[in-house]
This record gives sequence, structure tokens and C-alpha cells, in this order.
Amino acid sequence: MNQSNWVTIAKAGAETGLPESFFNERTGLSGIWPEGPVWKWFEGRKLINMNGFYALVDKTPSVRSNRGRKKAKTCQEQ
Repeated sequence: MNQSNWVTIAKAGAETGLPESFFNERTGLSGIWPEGPVWKWFEGRKLINMNGFYALVDKTPSVRSNRGRKKAKTCQEQ
């Protein structure tokens, strides 16, 4: 099977589990993701380079989340 790096936004969404709006909001005029290494226009369609996307994810630092488990109270707070 021949696997391509460049896929449609719909296929990128299906592969990653992220909504198509996630990709649309970060490409194009917003300029959040660089055109060329991560995405490009081809015959009127936006394509995502999955290798470029995963490289971008790998090098982008995680933002600490406030969601999830609540902080446990210490013995002094109880």
C-alpha cells in the first residue's frame, strides 16, 4: 500500500481524531501553521502534510491543563 504524506483535511481529521475545524482554524489566513511544511493548497483543496503536522506537534510544548483531578487538600487544610 502506498501511503502519502499529503492528505485532505477530512482524512487528517479522521486519522488524528481531531475535528476538521481544528485544521481549518490553523491554516490559511490565520497563519498559525506555516504553509509548505504543514499544509498547502492543491487544485483548490487544502492538504495537510501528516509528517509535518506530527513534527509540529512534537516540537510544540504542552500547555498545562487546569482540567482533570482536583488538587487534594493537605492535612493542614482539613
